[in-house]
Amino acid sequence: MISNFVKGSRYPVLVGGLVFVALAIFWGYSAQAQTDTIAATVTATNLAVSVSDGSIAFGSVALNTATTTASNSDTQTVTNDGSNAVINVKSGNATGGTTWTLGTSPGSDIFKLEVSTTTGSTYMTFQATDTYLTASSSSVSLTSGAFDFRFTTPTASTDFVQKSLTITVQVTTQ
Repeated sequence: MISNFVKGSRYPVLVGGLVFVALAIFWGYSAQAQTDTIAATVTATNLAVSVSDGSIAFGSVALNTATTTASNSDTQTVTNDGSNAVINVKSGNATGGTTWTLGTSPGSDIFKLEVSTTTGSTYMTFQATDTYLTASSSSVSLTSGAFDFRFTTPTASTDFVQKSLTITVQVTTQ
């Protein structure tokens, strides 16, 4: 075929040989792989929290009056059972009979709830139900802290039935 292609040429074998050599070069060519490395690190995180004793009894409290766990020896102990973390708290409304709504100041059927991590010397006010409030922005792994709560009853109440509310403690990564 090559001789037909190069008809009258004196070099048909030479052309065929060059094609063969070129094919052999391309066939035998392989890309050389190069490598490099990536340094990777990882730290396991364990988010866990516990509360003891986990129950608060404010008792009977007059309207528009504040009571604290610090003054009635009902301080709660929050333990960060995992990695370094942020501790948040949130509260629901007070239910039983007519619902008392959480507010930033007491009103008719509106109560105020605050939290302290300083044994009652300073308090932070819960802003709204089911909204987390940062109680501690840096809780060291496997440490405990005292949490006190101050509850202020409404200025007026539609009923005088015992109320219940849930306070949730959460740990999140820093």
